Amino acid sequence: MGAGQSTSAGPWPTTYTATATASVAAARATALTLSPTSNVQGKTFDRFVQIWMENTDFDMAAGDPNLSFLATQGVTLTDYHGVTHPSQPNYVASVGGSHYHVITDGNYRIDADKKTVVDLLDAKNISWSVYGEDMPYSGFEADFVNQQNGANDYVRKHNPLMSYDSFTMDPNRLAKSKNLTMFYNELAADKLPQWMFITPNMTSDGHDTSVTTAGLWMRSFLTPLLADPKFNTNRTLVVVSFDETENYFSSNRVFTMLLGGAVRGKEGTKEGAKYNHYSGLKTVEQNWDLGDLGQNDVKAVAYF
Repeated sequence: MGAGQSTSAGPWPTTYTATATASVAAARATALTLSPTSNVQGKTFDRFVQIWMENTDFDMAAGDPNLSFLATQGVTLTDYHGVTHPSQPNYVASVGGSHYHVITDGNYRIDADKKTVVDLLDAKNISWSVYGEDMPYSGFEADFVNQQNGANDYVRKHNPLMSYDSFTMDPNRLAKSKNLTMFYNELAADKLPQWMFITPNMTSDGHDTSVTTAGLWMRSFLTPLLADPKFNTNRTLVVVSFDETENYFSSNRVFTMLLGGAVRGKEGTKEGAKYNHYSGLKTVEQNWDLGDLGQNDVKAVAYF
């Protein structure tokens, strides 16, 4: 067993795991929810938003009409790669600079001394939140199946911070892991945080459906946001990507776009530098002078 990981079959946080209908209603009414804001100016952007889809090879995603339309609104990164397989270690790596020996999808716990990007953001008083479509209530730490149709709605493995004890053992941090409805509430109130990770559910992200479904969801979600000045200022950077390819024997090159006001004037262009899931972390670190986590983020290539 590698350092920084407890057994996936062992104990893990159970503060917010209720899934029965009555228990969900009770937890939703009582679970702490926090909506922090800040206004710390960065070098290139003041708002950073990551949104991931699932398990699709580059050419399949690039050929989707809705994703190719969105590509005309920003910059396509043509040599961007996932860091491993399967899904969960990619999510873990994107916020921690390492997958910490998480090698499967499971209920991993990474030791509390392992820091993530939110430690760096908190040190500079930069607000952040993560949003999961169909998460039943704030801070939820398990998987949630749709009670009406049995579909996989929200899954723990696609929340990039949920595998870290440094996140789950802090109730104020858990309170910033919220349902996507909170994103819309905060947007309407002009109270969005500066760093965000948004995860569609298992239908919307293409995991249990197709890239066609994922592309339609992404275009429907982003089109009004990119036209909304409360969301998309000239200091907003949106990164749309996939966690990994479907083909495990490929180079793991995934379709990725940079959108938003921060790349205004570069619409419809392509960038051929070699990036990976550590690049977003590096970009955030450099933009706000956060320092680094001492992991693979140190040598990663930033977008700017």
